[in-house]
Amino acid sequence: MRLVLSEARKQRSFRETWVGYLLTILLLFVLIYTGLGELKYVAEFGYFEQCWFTIQQDIRSYVGTFTAFLLVIGLSRLMCYETEQKTAGLVGTAAHGPALTWRAKIGFSLIYCIAVVTVLGVVTLGSHVAIIGFQGAFAPVSECLHFESVPLSNLAYCIVQYGFLLLGALYFTGFILIVATLTKHTSFTVFLCGGIYLAALCYQFVIGNRLRGLADRICKAIFQFSFCGFMQLESYRWFGWRGQWGNIWKPIVFVLLATVLEFAVLWLLWRRRAKT
Repeated sequence: MRLVLSEARKQRSFRETWVGYLLTILLLFVLIYTGLGELKYVAEFGYFEQCWFTIQQDIRSYVGTFTAFLLVIGLSRLMCYETEQKTAGLVGTAAHGPALTWRAKIGFSLIYCIAVVTVLGVVTLGSHVAIIGFQGAFAPVSECLHFESVPLSNLAYCIVQYGFLLLGALYFTGFILIVATLTKHTSFTVFLCGGIYLAALCYQFVIGNRLRGLADRICKAIFQFSFCGFMQLESYRWFGWRGQWGNIWKPIVFVLLATVLEFAVLWLLWRRRAKT
């Protein structure tokens, strides 16, 4: 735990991370403030089902993107720190130094990822509930974008969506750490990981509707299995226009296996770098 706290102290010294936090807070405040006015207007007419559908959409529309932004800003330097500060040799001189350092970095990454999703979830869901209360919160989901039917209440499904987002965030975390280990440069890691995520968003909202034939199928498959697809909650429908809730275990198993594989590859890369 002391080593994890040491990684956290390093994190506090990254000025660009604090700038990223400030930008996130400002943008999140603006989006929540603008959305709450519309939500309050709808709630005044008693359309609480529509309110909860809007809350579901907010998780997909901007919470996932904010999560990706905070992960890129917060974790890109984690695996590059020793190389950029020229202290990598000191890690290798300690007994089990590389293994202990790797565990500390992974532990901090997991805690950071869970904290980001939890804080964003509490802030966004809490602010919405503060406006409409729990009216319709325990009613069955009547409208859902990704599934034909969901055997959950509105509030439970929103919480489950944040769980889905967490799985996608862990998937993205593994990718960021692998890129950082390979490049050993924070700026290039931010550029590459952020650029790939933005490219995936461009496909989802702009390019995807214009592609046809084989190109569309290939790009759709890549997006479906990518971390962006899971963080945008699109991949959980599992290639259907509207997914079947009974098949939800398939994408969950895939993203868990993919994440475990990423961290296994990360360990091999880290151990190899420690030997050189």
